[in-house]
Amino acid sequence: MIVLWLRNLNRVPPNPARVCEMLRFSENPCSGAPMIRIAIIEDVQEDSDNLKALILNSLQADVRQAYTKAEAETLLKEEKFDLVLMDIELGTGAKNRYAGLGLLSDIRANWPTIVVSGMPEDNLRGLALTLHAYDFIAKPVDEQDLINKIEHALEWSNSEAGKDLTTQQGLPDGLTADPLRKNRYLWKGNAVALTMTQLSILQCLIERPGTVVETRNLVRNLKSGMSAKAIATQLSNVRTKFREFDPDFDRIDNEPGRGYFWKTTP
Repeated sequence: MIVLWLRNLNRVPPNPARVCEMLRFSENPCSGAPMIRIAIIEDVQEDSDNLKALILNSLQADVRQAYTKAEAETLLKEEKFDLVLMDIELGTGAKNRYAGLGLLSDIRANWPTIVVSGMPEDNLRGLALTLHAYDFIAKPVDEQDLINKIEHALEWSNSEAGKDLTTQQGLPDGLTADPLRKNRYLWKGNAVALTMTQLSILQCLIERPGTVVETRNLVRNLKSGMSAKAIATQLSNVRTKFREFDPDFDRIDNEPGRGYFWKTTP
């Protein structure tokens, strides 16, 4: 059961006009068009209802709910959403213990997905992010943290970083978009398993190869809670993943005290 920390009840609610401007929806409640659509995939109805109430308390949204993997598969197949909130455990029994991860893999990041889980395994967060969840929230859920991550995920989805990679032109030599998966690159023909955060950082660097992207700009454009140290750690992990296929990979470089860039020559 989700325990909600409602310690921010006196906070100033989001300004609807500012939220719409920030998210840049082509169809949004500010213009009288359909509201943002959010799906909650959670097997415990009370927990699902609590999440829905928190969302509607802060955002203008059309929220749909599914309680099993089968219901979720039907819902996500038949309808389009701007964001999905998903629990890992969808029902009782061994086959449902990690059903959310299987579903996350199947939907192939068609929408930004935030995984919400109370399961204790430390590696679940990393596994969820590798499967292209946008973010991970541990139970008990903090209201402010939830809303911040939802707003940031929606903003990311409507930015250039959230677009289908196969539409990109002029990628650096050796780097191509994976035609079989929306948000994955191939390096010399090999699929590089990056998290959504790592993918966003990489996209910033390859947008203008050879040009330094200042660390402060990377921090500003990525998820809340990012810092210069976190950016350095993420890029170190990106290099490691490229080197799984290319031990001599050295295209990501840095200019000390300033930022990072994608080298145009080895």
